[in-house]
Amino acid sequence: MIDKIAFKEKLIQYCDIKEEIKHLEKRKCVLHKQSSEVSDVVQNGYKRHAVISGYDIKRQHKLDTLEAILQERHDKLLDIQIEVETFIDKIPKSDIRDIFTYRYLDNMEWHKIAQKMKLNDESVPRKRHDRYLEKIA
Repeated sequence: MIDKIAFKEKLIQYCDIKEEIKHLEKRKCVLHKQSSEVSDVVQNGYKRHAVISGYDIKRQHKLDTLEAILQERHDKLLDIQIEVETFIDKIPKSDIRDIFTYRYLDNMEWHKIAQKMKLNDESVPRKRHDRYLEKIA
């Protein structure tokens, strides 16, 4: 048995979770492009200069810490995504699996699901969905 309330919350948030994963992946890419390399130009007499470069250890530590935080959040969200996808994949009846797929993976509204499944009313897929969730609890 699954924790019905917690799992319903995961289902409700699933579309937002997918968007957050995309956002985190973009942030991680931007973070990877940042560098801890620093440089400075030092004037050494008239018309002479020297370029000094090195690494800012404190900045690199902060970048590494931020990357670890983003990766941890990304991993948690992927775990939820895997849990929801596995749950939907294990639904034995095809029509119920389709309802859950359309609703959560494809982010469709109830009336669009009813149209896609050639049902008369949007309440039909919603009621099948709700009954299935009640049954597994």
